[in-house]
Amino acid sequence: MTEKLANCRICFKPFHEYDMGEKNDYRLIACEACGSVMTDPWPGPADLEKFFGDIQPEIVHLPDPLREIATIKTLLMKITPNFAGRRFLDISCRQGYATTAAKELGFQAKGIDPHDFFITFAKDKYDSNLFEHISVPEYAARKEQAEVIFSIESFCEQPDPDGYMAALSKILASGGVMYLQEPDGNSFHLPRRFSRWNFVDPPMNFSYISMDGMKALLDRHGLKIQKKFFVWGPFMRLIVVKK
Repeated sequence: MTEKLANCRICFKPFHEYDMGEKNDYRLIACEACGSVMTDPWPGPADLEKFFGDIQPEIVHLPDPLREIATIKTLLMKITPNFAGRRFLDISCRQGYATTAAKELGFQAKGIDPHDFFITFAKDKYDSNLFEHISVPEYAARKEQAEVIFSIESFCEQPDPDGYMAALSKILASGGVMYLQEPDGNSFHLPRRFSRWNFVDPPMNFSYISMDGMKALLDRHGLKIQKKFFVWGPFMRLIVVKK
């Protein structure tokens, strides 16, 4: 390993690795204790900033934006029956579909993203007042809260998963819910060779948390899983609340 870990970045138990192959010149290693998979080397904030600065991503719409918004509306109605006036925060808003869907349902909607190229796109295509270029820890430092937090595949891109979850716990208001959708690094549905999973694409993503790892991460910050959605494929879809 580039950096010898004493403890797993996800479950915090003593780290004993097992090999999961290679992808894009990164080793893929898993924690024996929780089954979460991570890359070696593990990118830091400066590495990610340089990577995205070098490639200068050009953001475009998904093939059917209206369908994406309609699908998210249906999902939001499964997450909570109450919309009107409730504070909604999409913490990795990308093209702005979930934030727009929440606004159309009657939420006080806001979308944030640490990448300025996503925010620039969303502001250009939708209500610019709904979006802000800011990280989750920076947002939490302002002591703003939300009754509904929406997160799709954001943990797999975090150089500090524990600090990220700590910030989310501060943002989540009492009685609120958080929807998490993440790749499951220890799913029964994974391909026999982990490196062949087409989702794995470091450094675009580099952390593939197992269900046991996610439970440990949530537990350390006073959060728990209230509901699991059934999924086909190696992903987890969870509704999370405060203990």
